[in-house]
Amino acid sequence: MTIRAYRPDDYEQLKALYLGSSTFGGQFDEARDGENRLQKKIDADPDAVLVAEENGKLVGTVSLIDDGRVAWLFRFAVPLASGDTAKALHDKALAILKERGHSQVLVYTSVGNADLDSRYKRLGFTKGGDYSCYWKEL
Repeated sequence: MTIRAYRPDDYEQLKALYLGSSTFGGQFDEARDGENRLQKKIDADPDAVLVAEENGKLVGTVSLIDDGRVAWLFRFAVPLASGDTAKALHDKALAILKERGHSQVLVYTSVGNADLDSRYKRLGFTKGGDYSCYWKEL
């Protein structure tokens, strides 16, 4: 397995990971995950979207949100049964963020998802409070 930066030709496989119920719970939003949005993200920060590739197929991904003040892991799409892939992406993402001077990283997940709770506990995260996310079309 190779952990590398996302490339535009990965888009269809990446989108399938986002939509896959076994990887992320069917999360995909054209406003955030569209091809043009991802292109803008990697143009600004080539390491912002990482992928795990095995035998020419994407088997996981994680995006880094880093505004200099706070760092988040976003769209951490990995099959729930694949702890090795999750750990490899996690380790690479954290190495990048640590190199950028961050001492903490946050991850967002839906409330009550025992599988993801377990994943993040295995990766050494501390669970915070339950919050709701609000959004609005512009």
